[in-house]
Amino acid sequence: MNNELFDPGIDSLPMPVDGIEPDLEMLMQREQLMEDIDSIVDGFFIDTYEGQYPEERDELTRMLCDAVVRNFPTK
Repeated sequence: MNNELFDPGIDSLPMPVDGIEPDLEMLMQREQLMEDIDSIVDGFFIDTYEGQYPEERDELTRMLCDAVVRNFPTK
């Protein structure tokens, strides 16, 4: 690469995946992770507690999803 055209602030940024901007890709992955958490926790509570304790299930899901948002902020 020609040094005249190299800008370390821009050229070191990740390239979009499948034409999707990196920030949008991260938000989509974060959303998918939270959907996976909801599904896993829901399945666990159904299998283990036969659907009992819905408040605890919802609280656990909320706490885990809040941790995802804290660790993967939008900006």
